[in-house]
Amino acid sequence: MFKNPNPYINAAWQGNNKLGIYVAVFLLVIIANVLGSIPGGWALIEWKSSSDSLPVYAVLAMMLLGFVTAIIALWLSVQHIHKRNPLTMIRPTAAVDWGRVAKSGGLWIACTAVVEIVTYLSFPEKYTLSLKWAEFLPCVVVGLLLIPLQTSFEELFFRGYLMQGIGSWNLWVGVAVTSILFGLAHSFNDEIEAVGSLGIAMIYYIGVGLFLALLTLNDESLELPLGIHATNNLYAFLIVGYPSSSAPSSTIWMLTEFNFPLMMIQWVGAVGLYLLLAPRFLGIKLKFTN
Repeated sequence: MFKNPNPYINAAWQGNNKLGIYVAVFLLVIIANVLGSIPGGWALIEWKSSSDSLPVYAVLAMMLLGFVTAIIALWLSVQHIHKRNPLTMIRPTAAVDWGRVAKSGGLWIACTAVVEIVTYLSFPEKYTLSLKWAEFLPCVVVGLLLIPLQTSFEELFFRGYLMQGIGSWNLWVGVAVTSILFGLAHSFNDEIEAVGSLGIAMIYYIGVGLFLALLTLNDESLELPLGIHATNNLYAFLIVGYPSSSAPSSTIWMLTEFNFPLMMIQWVGAVGLYLLLAPRFLGIKLKFTN
């Protein structure tokens, strides 16, 4: 088992950590996210009714605004309401090593690319070149600016704020609850319908949340998940896309169909490679037992 209490979880005890404040901040962040998502909701409806009504990069940008308002609300709430350094949601000492975040993202995208190449060599008929420079280049700009904010919000909110708060009461309840909430937060994604079963899709999303939660506890920081999540979404939005994606974008390649079992196999393969290589390239020790 992990060390308990975990130094990362103990960061919740810094500042004002009363239950009522956690509830108030949780609601405040959700409201900020909903209000910020209104332009994106309108843009997506317009784009689905007529794909020529708005450029794809504009739709993507407006859809990501909700995460921008949410991360601002979370950051200010932790700083001014909880009265603790928001960086303690990443590392309990607040001394964040951004180089490690970048290295983790680089390792993840390398592992993903290896798995993708193997998949392509095995099933070349599943891929088609979809690059359109006029759409792709603006999407690169929007993606590099806003997708890291989207993924950082999800990591800070679920694996940082909530897992620290709930975990300070009970570590494994914190891990379980936040992993489930992370899965449920993706239950409205368009690809759920393509999977055909919410329950089966939740196996993937909750599994992703659990992997990132355990990695956070193991490393006693949020640095590695921040890098993984950002590059994972950038890869999906810009490199290899698939039908029924939750957000429109312009990718270099497109899968001809959404194959959920294949996506699960690819994800497991990327996780396995990452865990195999992380001790060497990131200097971490996988201490899943005391």
